[in-house]
Amino acid sequence: MSTFEQHDRDWHVTGSGGLALVADVGDGLEEQGRIEVGDLVHVYSGQFDALSPKAGRDPMYADFTIQGYQTPDGSHQQFMIAQGTQLFEPPENLDLTKAGSCILTMGTIYRALFNTLDVDPGSNLFVEGASTGTGRDAVQMATSRNMNITGLVSSDERGERALDNGADAYIDRKRPELVDAMRMVPNDPEEWDDWEAAGEPLLEEYREKNDGELADYVVSHAGAHAFSRSYQLLDEGGRLTFFGASTGYEMAFMGKSGQTTPEAVFHRADLQAGDPTLVWYGTPEDIDGTHDTVAEAAVQTALEHNARVAVVTATDEQAEYVESEYDVEGTVSIETLNEESDGFEYLDSLPHLPDPSEPDALAATIGEYMGKMFKPMGIAVSDLLATPNNPRGNPEVVFERASQNTLALSTMLCAPFEGKVVFSEDMSGQRHSFYAPQVWMRQRRIYMPTTEIFGTHMKNTYEVLEMNEEIELDVFDVPGTHLTPWEDTPKAHQDLWENNHEEGSYVINHALPDDGLQSKEELFDEWGVN
Repeated sequence: MSTFEQHDRDWHVTGSGGLALVADVGDGLEEQGRIEVGDLVHVYSGQFDALSPKAGRDPMYADFTIQGYQTPDGSHQQFMIAQGTQLFEPPENLDLTKAGSCILTMGTIYRALFNTLDVDPGSNLFVEGASTGTGRDAVQMATSRNMNITGLVSSDERGERALDNGADAYIDRKRPELVDAMRMVPNDPEEWDDWEAAGEPLLEEYREKNDGELADYVVSHAGAHAFSRSYQLLDEGGRLTFFGASTGYEMAFMGKSGQTTPEAVFHRADLQAGDPTLVWYGTPEDIDGTHDTVAEAAVQTALEHNARVAVVTATDEQAEYVESEYDVEGTVSIETLNEESDGFEYLDSLPHLPDPSEPDALAATIGEYMGKMFKPMGIAVSDLLATPNNPRGNPEVVFERASQNTLALSTMLCAPFEGKVVFSEDMSGQRHSFYAPQVWMRQRRIYMPTTEIFGTHMKNTYEVLEMNEEIELDVFDVPGTHLTPWEDTPKAHQDLWENNHEEGSYVINHALPDDGLQSKEELFDEWGVN
C-alpha cells in the first residue's frame, strides 16, 4: 500500500529508526537530562501521544504511528525530529552498524514472542521464513528460551542457515510433496476436504521432527499463502501470532474440532464488568425462530459479568424477543438494516482479496466490503455501546458463531488494541477469514475453543529497554549487517521485495566512513573532528 495514503503531503522520506547523533534537544528533554546534545543514540521509530491517559496502559494505544512509514519524516535524511521517548543508549557490545540495524525488526519479534505469545520454555515453535529477516530473528530469540524450533524455508541451503542460527529442524516448502500444499484455503466448500488432506504431508513431517507433536506456537509473517497451513500446524491449546502479510492480506483457515462454553471463553478473554460486548444471535443457518440456545447462554453469561451487552439478530422477531427477555443495551436486526440502511448488504464472507501487487484493486475491494458491511453495522452498534471514553462504541468482546464466516466484520468491529473475538462452538469443517491489518496492526485477538490467533505489531518503549539489555548481556545476538551505500538504496529495497536479499539486516549508510566502528570516539577520529 502506498505510504502516501497515510498522510496528505506531496513528499515522503522513508526510514524507520537507526543510529543518530543528537544535534539539539527541546526544553522538556533538556530539563530531564537523560539525553544531551552530542549523544550517540539508538532511534526507535514508534511515536505516540505521551500526554494521553491511554499511554498508561501501553504507549502503543495512544495514537501510535511508525515514523517513516505512517509519517513522511523518516530517518533517510540528514536531520530528523524525534520524540525524546524514541531515543535510547545503544547496547555497548554492538558496533555502530549493528546498532543502527536492530530495533525495528528485533523489537517486533521481542514483543511477538515474549509479550503476545508469552512463550513457555521447552515448547514447540514453528517459524515462517526462518532463515532471514524477522524469521531469523525469531529463531535466534526463541533459542534463548530453550524452545524446540522448526523453521519453514524455501531451500536446503536456507534450512542449513536456519539450523546454524539455532533452529532444531526445518521444512523445505518447495519439496515436491509440499509445493501444492502451500496455498490459502479456497473459497469453494467443495474443495475444503481436499485442501485439508493436502496439508497432511506437512503435518506428518512436522510431527516426525517434534516427537509426534504439533506446534504450541507459530510466528507467521509471510501472508495468505503460508498462514492457512501455519494455523493447521497448531496443536490443541496452540497460539499463532502474525505481524505481516507480504503475500496477501486475506487470512483464511479451516476451523479445528472441539468446543467450550461461553463462560470458559469469556474467562480466557478476561471479560470485565462494564466491558462493551456484542453477541451474534440467530444468524447461523440452522437457527429457526426466536430461540438460539448458544447465544442466549452467551448473553446471560456476559450480563452476569455485568458487561454491557448489545446483540446482533437475524430478524426483527428475534430482536424483540431478546429485548423482552434480557437487560441488554439494545439490538441490531439485520432484517431492519436491510430495509432501512442505505448501502447495507449482508455478505456471508470476506470477498476474495486481490494480491498486494494490485493496490488499487485491493483498496477498492476492501472499501466495498466496509461500505456494505462494516460501516452500517458499526454505526448501529455504536449507537448502543458508545461512551465518552469509547466514542465509536467498539465492543471489547464479540461473541462469534462457528457456522458462519463473519469473522472479518467482527474483527473490524471490536476494539483496537486487544479487542477480542471469541467462539465457543465446534469450528471444524468451516472456513473463516479476515482482513490481516485489522488484526495485526490493531493487535486484536481471536479466541477459539482449542486455539488462538493474536495480532502483534511493533513494540513499546519499555520492550525496547528490555531487549537492549538482553542484547548487552549476550542473551541473543544481533544478525550480521550489510552497510548499503546511500546511492544503492533503491536496489536494496528491490532485492528485499523480490526476496533476493542476503541473510542479515540492510543498513542505509548516511555518514559512517567505515564499517565496524565501535564507538562515537572512533567515529569522530575517522571524521577527523573532536
